[in-house]
Amino acid sequence: MVKYLAVIKQCMVASVVLVSMAANSADVTKTAEVELRTILKQYNGFSADFSQRVVDSELNVLHEAQGRLKFKQPGLFLWEITEPEPELLVSNGETLWWFNPFIEQVSLFDASQAVAQTPFALLVSQDDETWSQFTIEKQQNHFVVSPKLLDQAQVIELKVTFKDTLLTNIAVVGRTMQVSQYAISNQVFADVDNGLFQFEIPLGTDIDDQRQLPKVVDGNVEY
Repeated sequence: MVKYLAVIKQCMVASVVLVSMAANSADVTKTAEVELRTILKQYNGFSADFSQRVVDSELNVLHEAQGRLKFKQPGLFLWEITEPEPELLVSNGETLWWFNPFIEQVSLFDASQAVAQTPFALLVSQDDETWSQFTIEKQQNHFVVSPKLLDQAQVIELKVTFKDTLLTNIAVVGRTMQVSQYAISNQVFADVDNGLFQFEIPLGTDIDDQRQLPKVVDGNVEY
């Protein structure tokens, strides 16, 4: 009987320790989230250039590109690859446009879907529900953001690196373990015209509208 009680006591102690560890882990995650979101609030008008390098799981270079980005809080961003093949992601906080001029196609998504399509949208999101879908861990001078539900996630990790509070690097790890590294340069904090976060679809472009609630004006769907 004494041995049985001792076992029960050990189990109870172990349970308390596990619960305490889980609570501490949750506190650390929340603290990291608050710190990251506080930093990102400063990016209410931010422009920079980037160099992209994509490598596979064996660190073979698969692709390199150059581009520019612009952020404005909340929900506005522009992410444009300028070479070797142009590509554009732009959101006005309501609609996300993903334009590929090479195939002459643009895909439209609701802003609420933006984070699912591109992790960069999280950097301008101040929506608590959106952030609640991720765990955030701070490691030295960078933050690691991971989706809580990995089953359908195309991006399994987003790592943002700062020098003090200046964004210097972004790394995106995909489901296939390809890593896209973005080295950020020529950073400028200044107001950005809201007009830059609108997109006028060129004539002859194929439109793939995946919005759940397309905007209708005078009986016509607005793209």
